[in-house]
Amino acid sequence: MIRGRFCYLLLLAAGSYFIMLYNFQGLRFLFGCILCIPAVSFLFLIPVKLFCRIRLEGEQEFVERGELPEIQITVENRGFFPVSRILLEMRWKEPGTKERRIRKWVQGMGGHTQEYFIPEMTAMHCGLATLTLVKARVYDYLGIFALPVRLTEGRKRIAEVCVVPVIAPVPHALEETFAQVWQETGEEKEGDLLLRDFQPGDSLHRIYWKIMAKAGDLQVRDFESSGYVSLYLHFSDSFRTQTEAWDRYLDRAASLLYFFAEECRVGMQMPTEVVWQQGQEFFRCMIPDGAAVYIWLCVFLREGTAEGSVSAEEVPFPERGWHLEEDCRLYYGEQCVYEE
Repeated sequence: MIRGRFCYLLLLAAGSYFIMLYNFQGLRFLFGCILCIPAVSFLFLIPVKLFCRIRLEGEQEFVERGELPEIQITVENRGFFPVSRILLEMRWKEPGTKERRIRKWVQGMGGHTQEYFIPEMTAMHCGLATLTLVKARVYDYLGIFALPVRLTEGRKRIAEVCVVPVIAPVPHALEETFAQVWQETGEEKEGDLLLRDFQPGDSLHRIYWKIMAKAGDLQVRDFESSGYVSLYLHFSDSFRTQTEAWDRYLDRAASLLYFFAEECRVGMQMPTEVVWQQGQEFFRCMIPDGAAVYIWLCVFLREGTAEGSVSAEEVPFPERGWHLEEDCRLYYGEQCVYEE
């Protein structure tokens, strides 16, 4: 576009120069065409600009790290005149990287038509990513003039997507450790433990083996709804700025939460609780099933907190339960039960 405008200015300068030197009618007519044709093209550009609409649609709430976000942008021409070309300028900012500028040309739109496209973006680190529509310009048929296009009334210029960690299956050794811990400690939790007869569909992890060894009856542990499994996430505020290490930590935390939530829901009929500290405040959130892990991740990565803080007295002591350290080692009490 800059090259076309520069050539047009050179043509105007050359025409003006020759008209000043010679008194030819043909040159005067040619010079008039050079002025009038772009002027007519600019006049047609005004209604084209008024009937163009651009909006962000179909934005995702979250996407797993490493996947491609799909934020759809709609360009609509509501007028009768065709559109030569539209230039969209966007900015994509994802956690841990510099802001990237995206330019997209939309060309050759007829009257009363729409076009959809998804910008090419990446999501390599966990956190809140944003796509900002900086500006949009529509060009005339000669590509000389351009006018800004306004967004549809009430539409946003910014689309947000939460880049969540990758949830992977936990190792089999950790599954056995989890089952063994509950086998050894479940009967000592007064008020939370009840015994009943084994029923088809009950998990083998809930079988109370000591009773079976003594009496021969197949009994399973049944927990009241007040019971829950707590996972304490132990990290410092400065640790969140270490992009690679923070991604690795969130991957491990999300995988553990998903495993705990599903194991407790299916085998023990109780929710999982995640606890963490930010600054001087403690936060906690119940995770009833695996799907709730994604909901908590979106809230946590967007705001860094849950609905509200709790007092230190309400937080279970990490040394007495499950806690994940910054080096991604999982502890139960003071014993390390899993590390890479």
